[in-house]
Amino acid sequence: MNRRLINYRLALRSTVLAFSLLAGAPAGIAGADSLALLDSSEEAVEGLSLRSNIMVDDDVVRLGDLFMESLSVGDTPIAQAPGPGQTISFDARFLSQLARAYRLDWRPDSKFEKVLVGRISHRVGAGTVLESLASALRERSGTDARIELVLDGGDVEFVLPTDVAASVAVQNLQFDPTGQRFAATLVVPAEGPTSQQRNVSGSIYETIDIPVLNHAVGAGTTVQDADLQWISVRTDRLIGNVITDARQLVGMTTKRPLRTSQMLRGSDLVMTPTIRKNSLVTLALQTGQMNLTVTGKALEDAAIGQAIRVVNINSKKELTGIVRDAGTIVIPVAGQLTLN
Repeated sequence: MNRRLINYRLALRSTVLAFSLLAGAPAGIAGADSLALLDSSEEAVEGLSLRSNIMVDDDVVRLGDLFMESLSVGDTPIAQAPGPGQTISFDARFLSQLARAYRLDWRPDSKFEKVLVGRISHRVGAGTVLESLASALRERSGTDARIELVLDGGDVEFVLPTDVAASVAVQNLQFDPTGQRFAATLVVPAEGPTSQQRNVSGSIYETIDIPVLNHAVGAGTTVQDADLQWISVRTDRLIGNVITDARQLVGMTTKRPLRTSQMLRGSDLVMTPTIRKNSLVTLALQTGQMNLTVTGKALEDAAIGQAIRVVNINSKKELTGIVRDAGTIVIPVAGQLTLN
């Protein structure tokens, strides 16, 4: 065997050893199995097709993960796998070195060829974390009040390997009812050996459901039950005369365009007119045993219970009354002398 061939063999051994140690494989694997396979291989594996994207569910990336075809050395670890939910890439140079080291019949099509490697994972989402904290706080305070939690520094979630249960436990809970503050330790998973943990703190806010519009409306729209939906809001955000009772909305007319899910205030609406301007109405006066009615005309819009200016059709006198229903205006006793 000439010196050039010997040097080539030594270089291949060093390359394989480096890859195996990078992947965390025991030295015995690099020094025995992988190198023995390298020494005993007389023919290159032919016709290999490289995968451009792979997902692994292990702590290491193996040679067989990279190619579509089956390899006799496919179980050989070549690199540490990315963390759960993360990705790494192998560039053309790295892949070429692997192919030469393991005598694989593969060459990159260009220097830009690469393989993206992702790690299969699952999550304990921010919603699950917040609900776990809220349940622990309700149990601690002995109340079923609806609350919203705001964590200092933003929401927290955990990205986990698939062999760790996607559950979270709340430990070391501290609660300040005066300042509505809390602190706790989140432990994942909820049972068994701890994989991850994190200390959190935040503020507590009571919430309430309020009626809002389920679609945008223009000015002059009469609100109906079908126009409403309910949303949960923090009570500290209910500034001013925010409407919390749907009965205060249904039948009212919007004074201006209103957005979907916008908190509604009394100043956004007016009573829907029961009587419209220029419509003919009955003017009624009742005092003692006397009931007197004449025909009149409305001079403005008004809703039930509101004052309205009208004119007596016969006498042409202008009066002020109160809307009783869709066609009747009650004239106060003080107006009886001018009714006729």
